[in-house]
Amino acid sequence: MKKMTYVASLFAFGLISGVAHADFNTELNASVLKADDLKIYALGGSYYFDRVHTNKGPLAEATFLDKQSSVDAVFTRFDFDNDNLNAWALAGTYVVQGTGLYLNASVAHLNGYSEDAYSFGGGYYLSRDLAVFINTEYDEDLNYQGMSLGSKKLFNLGSERYVSLEGVYNNPDKGEDSFAISSDFYLNRAFSVGLGYEWADKFSDGITSMRSQWFINKQFAVSGEVSYADYEGDSETSYMLGGTMRF
Repeated sequence: MKKMTYVASLFAFGLISGVAHADFNTELNASVLKADDLKIYALGGSYYFDRVHTNKGPLAEATFLDKQSSVDAVFTRFDFDNDNLNAWALAGTYVVQGTGLYLNASVAHLNGYSEDAYSFGGGYYLSRDLAVFINTEYDEDLNYQGMSLGSKKLFNLGSERYVSLEGVYNNPDKGEDSFAISSDFYLNRAFSVGLGYEWADKFSDGITSMRSQWFINKQFAVSGEVSYADYEGDSETSYMLGGTMRF
């Protein structure tokens, strides 16, 4: 079960990274992850109330550099050990324009469980390419379940090359604290390669991921990721493919 949690958390982490090309209001995503005894399928979408502009840096960083208020939904199916689970989540983000502040909230449900999970958080832009954020989690009765703190910075190297750096600290109410770091190198505005690592308790027990994104044209993008999870001597490799359409 711990191994499944590690792989599932990695998949969720990968879903956070959006892709973009032309200015847009709507984003649709589809992804599939395959491990030895686990498949995860996901379909999701976001609607932005104001158009997101993509001329401020890497195309994949459009929603970071030009953050807009949005509503989001995702459906996820887990197939493992001849069994399956379905989950859905709804989320919303409100950007206080002109202040650098934004607020977000979400609700998630996993079939077979009577309780939903809620999260509330927000963030602040210290500059146009540097943000800090916090998220808190609660059960159906709004009992506190944990929190996460993070920061993201995008560095402009010139000649349309960039490097992003992100770090997240997770502090659950029960269980071990965990940490995640990731970085993407943009060879140009349309293509990137990246590395990520997530661990809890011991640094040597964690998930190492390598990923890449490529924008085929103004509406479509493809992404891929290979990850290696090692937890208390039990290891597993997973593969993820994804596609995105924006308009």
